[in-house]
Amino acid sequence: MLFSYKSLGLVLAASIAALVTGCQEKDEIPVDYSAIAYKFFKPVSFAQDSSKNSEISSLECRFDYRYAVMLGDTLDVTVLEFESDVYALDYYMNSGHFQGSVPILRGNFLEQSFRADKHIFIFRHDSYRRYERADLENYVRKFPGYHGGFPQAFLSLPFEFREQGRSSIQTKFFLGVKSSFPVLEQSYRDGNLRWNVARSWDQVESDAFSAWASGLKHVEPVGIFPANDCIYFEAGEGSNGIASRLSGGRVAVVWGYMSWPDLERTFFTASDRIYEARY
Repeated sequence: MLFSYKSLGLVLAASIAALVTGCQEKDEIPVDYSAIAYKFFKPVSFAQDSSKNSEISSLECRFDYRYAVMLGDTLDVTVLEFESDVYALDYYMNSGHFQGSVPILRGNFLEQSFRADKHIFIFRHDSYRRYERADLENYVRKFPGYHGGFPQAFLSLPFEFREQGRSSIQTKFFLGVKSSFPVLEQSYRDGNLRWNVARSWDQVESDAFSAWASGLKHVEPVGIFPANDCIYFEAGEGSNGIASRLSGGRVAVVWGYMSWPDLERTFFTASDRIYEARY
């Protein structure tokens, strides 16, 4: 009987191991990008390029599709895949190539674009053809790895007094100083009072923060007691700023046309949100 129990245990262990292995293998099945359809149309041509792009250093891969939707009508789709969400959003917002939901007329073709997660989707078709934006959005949602919306890190910035349309991402320079870490930036306004809050996309090494902070114009604040872990700087004529690398490695920065006491209160409120945020 003892032998039977041992045998049964071995069989169960082997079965569980096989099940786990099977699940792992199932999760690791590679995506066949060449088979991605638009509605029920399979691509008539497909190209994938993962070579390094000298003009867009954060671009990891480019996919090009052509769909024959009807006789004499083709839909071209280009998908740009970046290192992460922040680089895709940076290129989408700052390159000047995209107009969001507004179609762009380029010669005889209309171009529509979307950004989702670390991808940018560019749809190109004859200007006299009509493509429902809902159909294009559905294509985007079905693309492997899709998750929509703004990067979650933006949610950690304060909501009150946000200026609509005044969000930005800086990946090379921040406050006019060369930076090695991406930064999310949001502008705020309360009447005539204006200020900005920014945070690093991710954790930042101490040396990287110090290298960036060394390029700021450091000043002594007036009316407050300077904290050892904060940098106080001039952000422009009449504009003060406070920056700090928080515990855990995130960087928080606030600057604007405020007195030092008001700026300090604003900084503490923002830095608490950034520190406690999940992303």
